[in-house]
Amino acid sequence: MRFYWANHFYRLNLFAFVFFFHLVALAQAQPTSPRIVRNYNHGWQFAKGDTKTGNWQAVTLPHTWNVADVIDDEPGYYRGAGWYKKTIVVDEELRSKQLSLYFEGANQVTEVFVNGKKASHHIGGYTGFTVPITSLLKKGQNELLVKVDNSHNTNIPPLTADFTFYGGIYRDVFLVATNALHFDQGDGSNGVFITTPSVNKEVAKVAMKAVVFNSQNLRQSFVIITSIFDKAKKKIAELRSNATVEVGEKTVIEQSFPSVKNPRLWSPEEPYLYTLQTKIIDKKGAVLDVVTNPLGFRWFSFDAAKGFFLNGSPYKLIGASRHQDYKGLGNAVPDSLAVQDLVLLKNMGGNFLRVAHYPQDPAVMRACDSLGLLASVEIPIVNEITETDSFYRNCVNMQVEMIRQNFNHPSIIMWCYMNEVLLRPQFSNDKEQQKRYFDNIRKLAQQLEDLTRKEDPSRYTMMANHGNLEQYKKAGLLEIPMLVGWNLYSGWYGGTLQDFPRFLDRFHAAYPQTPLLVTEYGADADPRIRSMQPERFDKS
Repeated sequence: MRFYWANHFYRLNLFAFVFFFHLVALAQAQPTSPRIVRNYNHGWQFAKGDTKTGNWQAVTLPHTWNVADVIDDEPGYYRGAGWYKKTIVVDEELRSKQLSLYFEGANQVTEVFVNGKKASHHIGGYTGFTVPITSLLKKGQNELLVKVDNSHNTNIPPLTADFTFYGGIYRDVFLVATNALHFDQGDGSNGVFITTPSVNKEVAKVAMKAVVFNSQNLRQSFVIITSIFDKAKKKIAELRSNATVEVGEKTVIEQSFPSVKNPRLWSPEEPYLYTLQTKIIDKKGAVLDVVTNPLGFRWFSFDAAKGFFLNGSPYKLIGASRHQDYKGLGNAVPDSLAVQDLVLLKNMGGNFLRVAHYPQDPAVMRACDSLGLLASVEIPIVNEITETDSFYRNCVNMQVEMIRQNFNHPSIIMWCYMNEVLLRPQFSNDKEQQKRYFDNIRKLAQQLEDLTRKEDPSRYTMMANHGNLEQYKKAGLLEIPMLVGWNLYSGWYGGTLQDFPRFLDRFHAAYPQTPLLVTEYGADADPRIRSMQPERFDKS
């Protein structure tokens, strides 16, 4: 598609701004910082299936073994184990540091081994995770071995969906080096969480919660310094707090800025970003750790009768859903292409991105912040569930990781957790068992709803449903989330175009206090086919 109507100068500036944003992020990770971050995408070898075959090939991350599988003419695609190995040497600069590996994403069960010993494992293909490796390293060469398995597993969502479950380490990997006293990374976040409890055009309040971990064998006293910088890098506010943390323990420090006067508000038209920098300082004044996060001042609300409001004004949300794969790359997509999708959406006139149906690359959310795209993010409970404690536990873990890893993005206005979960109702020949199945879906939805509101009371919650109002009503799912999304394909999968407004009116009449969104609509298309008299399922 070509968007010739988009202003060329504006588009160039969007690309330039995103490029500058990534340069800033890279600059924050240089060795001059007490926190050292090195890209670990190069120097890997890969073997599909079994390491004993010895059939290793050189690869560079991001990587997936399903690139060709999903576009050939053979049915199905490889779902199983893949192995990655890399030799690492700890240089002088890193020997006094606490070392960990940060994986932005690997699908879907990952086990990490260092010198033959298991360091960690992670379940779920769409959130990041940190693997501490210091205690397993030795002088000289070390072997890093990573097993990734995308086999179908009934205890891990998604179970089925209309997208490919690519296997591999398909996002970036980093080596992270910190001092013994550092911001905690255990949940895949950077350990600092920002809220804006009160915002208006005259004044804004900022609250910060930091989780600090002490891996030393001594009780530590330290100072937390939090600074707010405007877009021109001018410091506009600063707070200091004294704290202590016991050996091997974590401690939480909270700070509140009473007022930032005349804040520049964040919006899609002017995505103004401040920076919040948080430091750990020891008793001698040395900086032990520092992290930075984006800070955007905005407030928003949904009203079932009046619509969405941003910064006190009515605001129409126009956007699209996005999947993360590309032809010829699978889901192993570089940051530049991911960001390009969002630039295209912005140039189309969009102001909203539904990140569907799973958390995506951190570069996507950074671009939403910097380009000015409001966003929703969801975990991949799609079509159906498995009624086991393991499945429920994995859903909860995914929701927590999604929220904490993306907490500080001002672009995000809602957290979501189910998509068309009743599309494939099980036990159709056993109504009693099907009722128990629906009850368990409702209980899981309520658990995720309660969890989300506890983790982040500042944002909305949403479920997206297919167009069977009576089924979702009977299952008790429409009363649980704060917002209800509808995926409507009137005239395509069934019915006529005229059914579209009728459905929305019917839901609004039945649930007049519940805001609704159209989260999917339209029909499939093939760019090679055109028709002035299109027919259902002919792809024109």
